[in-house]
Amino acid sequence: MPNLTQNCSKCTRQFYILEQEQFFLKQREMAFPAQCPTCRQKRRLKLRGEDRLLFKATCKKCTKEIIVSYDPTKVTNTILCREDFQQYLMENDFIIKEPLPE
Repeated sequence: MPNLTQNCSKCTRQFYILEQEQFFLKQREMAFPAQCPTCRQKRRLKLRGEDRLLFKATCKKCTKEIIVSYDPTKVTNTILCREDFQQYLMENDFIIKEPLPE
């Protein structure tokens, strides 16, 4: 059973259905995919709600440029990079407490 070439029903690009995939799908009586792997991945991410946009922002403490998943022009909270946020948690998190003196 050689690799099968198929055209994606969404983007029309050609993709392969490998011999091992064909065997797996036939064994489980499943249909061959109609969409290419990229379109299938996009569909899965959209179902999980992960079709969000990414934005560039600046850390308010160290001014390092960072990437965030929300629009920084619409956020009222302080935006911090990972390192500064971890430092903030260590200094301000009341769940993490220093051991009591003996």
